[in-house]
Amino acid sequence: MDDKSRAVYGIDLGTTYSCVAQVDKYDQPIVLKNFEGKNTTPSAVYFESKEKVVVGDEAKGMLATEPDKTVVFVKREIGVDESYDKAKNRFPHHYDPTEISAFILKKLVQDANDLGDNPEPIKDVVITCPAYFGDKERNQTRQAGIAAGLNVLGIINEPTAAAIAYGLKTDEQKTILVYDLGGGTFDVTLIRVNGGAIKVIATGGDHHLGGVDWDTHLAQYMLGAFNEQTGNSYQWDSAAPELRNTLLLEAEAKKKTLSQKESVKVNIQYEGQSARFEITRDLFNTLTKPKLDLTIEMTDNVIDIAKEKGYNQIDEYLLVGGSSRMKQVKERVDKEYKCDAKLNDPDECVAKGAAIYALNAAYREAIKEYEEGEIDSMPKPITGATRATIVNVTSKTYGVGTVDSNMNQQVSNLIFSNTSLPAQRKIGLCTVVDNQTGVILPIYESDLTESEENEVVSPDYCKLLDDSALLKLTQKWPKGTAINVTLSVNNEGLLHLHGVVEGEEPLDFEVTITGVKSDDELRTSAAMISKATVE
Repeated sequence: MDDKSRAVYGIDLGTTYSCVAQVDKYDQPIVLKNFEGKNTTPSAVYFESKEKVVVGDEAKGMLATEPDKTVVFVKREIGVDESYDKAKNRFPHHYDPTEISAFILKKLVQDANDLGDNPEPIKDVVITCPAYFGDKERNQTRQAGIAAGLNVLGIINEPTAAAIAYGLKTDEQKTILVYDLGGGTFDVTLIRVNGGAIKVIATGGDHHLGGVDWDTHLAQYMLGAFNEQTGNSYQWDSAAPELRNTLLLEAEAKKKTLSQKESVKVNIQYEGQSARFEITRDLFNTLTKPKLDLTIEMTDNVIDIAKEKGYNQIDEYLLVGGSSRMKQVKERVDKEYKCDAKLNDPDECVAKGAAIYALNAAYREAIKEYEEGEIDSMPKPITGATRATIVNVTSKTYGVGTVDSNMNQQVSNLIFSNTSLPAQRKIGLCTVVDNQTGVILPIYESDLTESEENEVVSPDYCKLLDDSALLKLTQKWPKGTAINVTLSVNNEGLLHLHGVVEGEEPLDFEVTITGVKSDDELRTSAAMISKATVE
């Protein structure tokens, strides 16, 4: 492919740190540095004013002094309907998590454009997300990219991106378990690698479990030690944000040190008082063991799902995500699974894999344009070093709301979690009253596994994504008119619903998921972000 075709990028939009990567002219995925000369940028946003937004190290440093103007861990708010200003009373500006994520993306791209040797400005990107993100979270991640002025070629799961970066280095057929412990999310994915072909077998995790939870446990211990030495009685939940953030920043720093040393000295100063004490690695491991236990439980669950699919042997265990650097992680994984887990470029491999995926997506798009006569020449093929074919799976179970013969509400689950993508499933329904001109079909999402008893369940077991998905019929139909409905999930894990009355042309459902912006709302957000100065 030519240099212009290579102007595609992978972005790891992380909970604590983010970065952007590209495949260079030597077919090597490389991470592009930020303005500070670093490969990764803290996912922290400080609103100095309505017109000026600071992202990165400087923003993170403002946590202890101006917490009301600083946002961290915004990725954990993706999928949460409430915006910061209206529901949580924690932030004075009218920005929601999608828009705050867009500021982070704008900073990454702005720095890479200013400092990189790019053939043209960064526009076409693939953005990563936790494997366990559902439809709403994936849509909001995509919209964050659009609001930042980017053309989002695709959304790809973080463990899958890591496997691409790792798996393309070998021609062997291997089954690899990717244990991805990031700053705020945990994913575990079992993947079959065969050269450039990568097939996801099973995935699981929790996008509210990550290194920040280890930091919090350690910070709470530090607060107790500070109270004991100073005679104070601060409680974690009611302590001033300045104190909590100071402790969290200190805890993060000491956690990293404990990955290299057996013990570390701590000096806490607050409002003229100070406390000095020592924390050992053994103490840290004891404090945080419950969180590590959770990751092992989720890993065991994914392994069990893979065994049900006939995958009984795991050839390699791959540790990715910055928090997997903690000594306790490799020690525990090695012990539990009698392996020698590999720590593979934990901070950058996700962005690099996304860049490889982006290059392949751009190549497939160029082939399509050539076949449709939009471009004159056949694009040059991608070399073997970066050729990738991906088969992903659903992370959630999706169903539609129906009623039984007694008019009781129920959920008919159609596509279950860990189904290979793309996937679709049809269901036959019928109108329930005469002269019906439309069908409203609620969409539900859950973590239910595939089984006979989970095919039709109570709505209580599911999360309602949209209660107003509307199929407009072409005329007034009598009661009992048959309607065939198809629920589909594409390669990105995004769902779509359409239906047809027998003999009629297919009609799309009008789906509006709460928290996902309309086209007008997205244009407004993009205009606002475009006007702001980001440093």
